Amino acid sequence: MFLFLLLMIGANLLIGFCAAVRVRQLIQSQPSIVAVETEEVFLNDFENQAAADENTDAAKPEQPQPEAEEVIPYEYLSALEEESVVANSLVEASAQVLRLEVGKYRARLIEIENKLRETWYQPTEDALHEIAEQLDTVNIDWLDKQAEAAQHLDNSQSGLGAYSDIGSRLCDTLFEQTAQIETTLSNLQQIDFQDNLNDVCRKLVLEIARLVDLCHDLRDKMTETIVTVLRAEKRLGTVDKGMKFDSLTGLKNRTGLECQIFEWWRDDIRRERALSLAAVDIDEFRKLNERLGTEVGDMVIGSVGKYLADCMRTERGFEYAMRLEGQRFMLFFGDVGPRGATSAVERIRQTIDGTFFEYDGEELEISVSAGVTEAKPDDTVPKLFTRAITSLRTAKKNGRNRTFIDEGQGPKPIDPPTYQIRDKVITIGK
Repeated sequence: MFLFLLLMIGANLLIGFCAAVRVRQLIQSQPSIVAVETEEVFLNDFENQAAADENTDAAKPEQPQPEAEEVIPYEYLSALEEESVVANSLVEASAQVLRLEVGKYRARLIEIENKLRETWYQPTEDALHEIAEQLDTVNIDWLDKQAEAAQHLDNSQSGLGAYSDIGSRLCDTLFEQTAQIETTLSNLQQIDFQDNLNDVCRKLVLEIARLVDLCHDLRDKMTETIVTVLRAEKRLGTVDKGMKFDSLTGLKNRTGLECQIFEWWRDDIRRERALSLAAVDIDEFRKLNERLGTEVGDMVIGSVGKYLADCMRTERGFEYAMRLEGQRFMLFFGDVGPRGATSAVERIRQTIDGTFFEYDGEELEISVSAGVTEAKPDDTVPKLFTRAITSLRTAKKNGRNRTFIDEGQGPKPIDPPTYQIRDKVITIGK
């Protein structure tokens, strides 16, 4: 019995040993089988993927070639560096340089205008000839600068990318200006200095006034171009402080106004806070400018601008006077509805109307017209400006020295209360 048990145990051990050996042989042989299967699958997948990639590449549209890079001329970069101005594109650089250069051109025109006014009461043919020649020289020099700017833009048209339309409009503006300046040059050549010299003086004053108006128009369009680029590139939040202020009045300029609105809407992303704007314009300013000269006109703009700022109720927190362009200003009323803004504007209008402005012992009759509107949740800056300026123009068409408001149904006149205004005298130029 005992022997039988030993035989059984031995047989079981032998069977177990044989089974173990066989399993070991199977395990040792399995990796090679797995490896072969895996490699075949990998190769098949790779070939299939390669074929798929070829098909995908064939189906893809041809990638556009990069546009020619726009190059900002070295002289532009140098001029902007002197003014600490940064431009990211040729269009912006051209607008910035032209804005700076048109200021210099305007200053030269004013020098000639002042010289003409000095000889007004005792004109001589030689003096008027010299003035006409100076005008001719200044204008030819300016035409060369305009032509150079237009050529840079035209030669780089294919590389302007998203700004090609703005570049085209900028070129059109320069061509229009060139045509009008050439007309002035033609008019100067046709002046007969054998005529009454006082008539010659008047003709020269008229031509200079037209040229100065062209300067203002070009300056404003350059500023509009710059602001459009800054707005498109979302750079209004990083504009250098020096670009935000107007040197004549000390107020924020058009760029500063755009930055102010950008910051307001950035901090009020849902546009739940009230915001009102008022466009304000000096009445009959062209007549005053022609009578007293551009230099005195600048003094008037400076005095009225500073007076507007003094009239604003800054203690309410977010009320600012800013210079939009020329003799036109924009009043910013944060956290103030249109009716509250209209009341403030009307008080300011009556204050200016009741103020005595003096220049060189002469009292100047100065009044302003205004147009008020409220910012809506879906407004853009151009829409907001358009409503305010349309209301302002309506006020001027309806007699001047009054205020209109647009609350969504178009400009409407207001029936203002009469404010008690204290008499005040402001001396222009001091």
